[in-house]
Parts: sequence; C-alpha cells; structure tokens
Amino acid sequence: MNMHLIAIFGEGMTLSERYLDIIKQEYSAAHFIRLNSIEEANNVARSEHISFALVEQEMVADDIARGLAPLEPLGVERTVLAYRDDDIAALFYEHAHSHGNMTHFGFLPMNLQLDCWLSMLRLLFLDQCCVPNALLDMRPVAGQQRGCGEVNGLKANLTPREQEILRLVARGKQNKLIASDLVVSEHTVKLHMHNIMQKLGVRNRTEAAGIYFNGTRGVV
Repeated sequence: MNMHLIAIFGEGMTLSERYLDIIKQEYSAAHFIRLNSIEEANNVARSEHISFALVEQEMVADDIARGLAPLEPLGVERTVLAYRDDDIAALFYEHAHSHGNMTHFGFLPMNLQLDCWLSMLRLLFLDQCCVPNALLDMRPVAGQQRGCGEVNGLKANLTPREQEILRLVARGKQNKLIASDLVVSEHTVKLHMHNIMQKLGVRNRTEAAGIYFNGTRGVV
C-alpha cells in the first residue's frame, strides 16, 4: 500500500499514544492525523486522500453500520478496527462480510503481546486480510441450527453469542446480570440486544423472549 495519510479515529481509549508512537516509528514516511469523529474525515478528504483508516472500537460500538457509513464514499483503501472487545469486533466482521469485499477491512486486537501485535499491524499495512480465529468462531456457521426458528417467514441469523444472550433474556435476566455471567460490559449486551431485535424484527426484549419460547427448541 502506498500510504500518504493514515487517519486514527478515536480519542486514545483503545489505541493509546504509546501505540500510536510505535506505529509512527514503523511508518515514518506516512503522515498521521487523529480525528475525534469519523464525520471529520469528510473535511480532511477535501484536501487529502485517506489511504488507511484505523478506527478505535468506541467510534463504532453503538451502531457499526452507521459508524462506518461516512467513510464509505471516501474511497479509503483499508479500514481497520482496533479493538479490545471481541463482541464488538465480531459485529464489525459481520458488517464487513455482508459487504462482500473483506479486502477493504481488517482487525487489530489490542490484547496481543507487542511482537505479535506488530506482526499483525505489518500484515495489515501490506494489504493482507487478517481475521483472528476468535472472531471466526463467533460467526454463524452456514447450515447450523440457528436456534430461533422462523420469524415472519425469515430465518434469524443469530451468532452463537446472540443465541446465548437471547436464552438468558428469555430466562428473565437483565442486562447487568447477563453482562456479569458472560464477563462482558453491559454496553456490549445492549449492543447485542439491538442486533438481535433487528434480526428478529421485534420492538423489544419481551417480544424477542416470546419468539424464543414459541419457536425455539434448539437453544438450551
């Protein structure tokens, strides 16, 4: 990749200044800019072309599709998610995979040892499509039982994590307790519930639980 401008989206909660300094040392010929919102990319793009977008998970956690939408018209050659939460990264992967062109997306887990992290970063900058095995394991498998039957004539395509959360919701557990059981943040549970309700075509968790009880026998 012929890198001219590398844009870092985020306030340093996931990709700290220490890590950014390491990246700058590796790629001293590139120009770096840190932006507080993806929308700011539109202003930058008027004068410079963004070759590589490194997006912190906080920038897209609330809504993956909406969060990435402003980048799509800019022709960014590679968009990489820097993340610590596998659940958020798995949702990002689902969105990227649905676009049918994974060559434009990449994943940079921040919980790796430094040498492994650097190796992953170098592969990404070489235009390699790197997807950690942990994310592949969290995707729905073609042909596997979905655990939610049919909803309005459509099969619900829930990931294993979403099936697990739906099961706990159906048992009456609130988000805080689900988060504790699964050792994730309450925000992550809310994000999954939003995704589940969209896939099932329901308005709230009560309706989702009703679908579980009325049409599900595969989730235990």
